[in-house]
Amino acid sequence: MEMRQQKDAGGAVLHFKYFDGIYFPPNVIGDVKTHLDAIKNLKHKDGDVLLDTFPKTGTHWTFEIMHMLVTGKAEYYPEKTLALEFEPIEKLDNLESPRVHTSHLFPQHIPQSLIDNKSKMVYVFRNPKDTAVSMHSFMKILNVELLQGYESTWDNYIESYMNDKVPYNSWCEHVKAWLDFQKSHPGLSILFIAFEDMKKDLRRSVQKIAEHLELKHSPEFLDKVAEKCQFINMSKGKTCAEETKMGVGGKNPFYRKGDVGDWKNYFTVAQNERFDVFLKENMADIDLDIKYTL
Repeated sequence: MEMRQQKDAGGAVLHFKYFDGIYFPPNVIGDVKTHLDAIKNLKHKDGDVLLDTFPKTGTHWTFEIMHMLVTGKAEYYPEKTLALEFEPIEKLDNLESPRVHTSHLFPQHIPQSLIDNKSKMVYVFRNPKDTAVSMHSFMKILNVELLQGYESTWDNYIESYMNDKVPYNSWCEHVKAWLDFQKSHPGLSILFIAFEDMKKDLRRSVQKIAEHLELKHSPEFLDKVAEKCQFINMSKGKTCAEETKMGVGGKNPFYRKGDVGDWKNYFTVAQNERFDVFLKENMADIDLDIKYTL
């Protein structure tokens, strides 16, 4: 592992822990390698499932849905979402079953026990333009070690985003890695679900996730989960002091707008044209229905 800095055109700096070809956030535990090795060897518990995402594509939102489904209780998780790469392995080991393991990890770094036991997996993807907007906002209000005070303008940030100078490299690389992983592991059950589909019809998406996890719940319970997890309800009703401390000025950095198409308020015509060229060059092998508006 090595510490790296990436400066945008205006001089704003992002700090990374670089390992195995991936730009990890600086708050990943330790030297990265030791922690990833421990994650790889995480012991299996009955009911383990995995939620994986590229950052700012609906991670916390989907975690709440999956947590309610696996526990059978339409109640918000009382703590912050525990992502594999940011939590001590002892804490992950001590979580009671059933566990919803959450991460932004590339597939080569997920627990081997999930693969060996054919655990159910969910991968949420969101259109890369809204993802870029959400990540820029997130980075500017995040208040954790080496990630405070990121002052990049949108114009400079979008250049970094198109040059893979953001956490976890790039949207295209991350999504493609998981699609390739699915192809190379046909025995695993991985649900790819679009953020935009969840936004359009959350009740249907909740049922789709429940069916994928092979969990039988009454229609009334699924109704409750969908209602509790409507983005506007969750952003107001989900309170967690530990998450709030991670945002500048007491803002919870994990819940912003949750809109589809907000990118139109940020991209200039020229930026959008260049971004479309960037996507055309990098999305040839990404066979997903990407929705930029509803």
